[in-house]
Amino acid sequence: MLAHPQQQRSICGAAGRRQPAATRAAAAAARPDSQPQPQRPEVLPSRRAALGLLGSAALLASASPARAAGGLKAGDGSDWSSPGLAAPIDPSQPKFFRTDSGVRVQVLAEGAGPAAAAGDTVLVDFVLRRSNGYFIYGTVDGVSFQPKDVPVGPVALKLGDGSTVPGLEDVLVDARPGSKFRVLVPPELGYQAAPGALPQMPTFATKRQLENHKAEPLLFEVQLLRVAGVK
Repeated sequence: MLAHPQQQRSICGAAGRRQPAATRAAAAAARPDSQPQPQRPEVLPSRRAALGLLGSAALLASASPARAAGGLKAGDGSDWSSPGLAAPIDPSQPKFFRTDSGVRVQVLAEGAGPAAAAGDTVLVDFVLRRSNGYFIYGTVDGVSFQPKDVPVGPVALKLGDGSTVPGLEDVLVDARPGSKFRVLVPPELGYQAAPGALPQMPTFATKRQLENHKAEPLLFEVQLLRVAGVK
């Protein structure tokens, strides 16, 4: 049965107005103003990141050598800080000189009394660093960031029997109690040539540090405290 003409127009008009869902979605997406553009959220640093930045700034600010304000001079052995040999030369500091064996030495404090000789046992404090100032170990409490559980305290070295680091012994022989030196020991006069030489590092971590860097020049700051048998 045929629909009435008016009814046919009504059905066709309704069909013409009803479009598939996919077509309607595509048309909506094609209109630029159909959807608001997403706003990029403002990224704010976390509290931890902000504190980290502040800490880094403080660390950099404190890294300048303390001796710039007057600091250590020959005759004062109380300062164990060292910026390493990469730092600019401080004109207020004693100059390095080179021994016949090739060790570079800086006299930080003059001693007094009978000089140490081959065959003597000497008591010393020392701090060992890489030549760039990177800390490895020290017998002096409170130097750098050394953990509290690492043993500290003066060590005894026998001179002249081959048990001491050759480049260090080269400086301690003829030194007087109270003398303090900064000594740059090349690998061929240090632990690379004599791995078991004294002084040795006391813990696994410090031994590992020394093992990792023994093939490069090492910087000792050493103070002769006493010659055995001499008060």
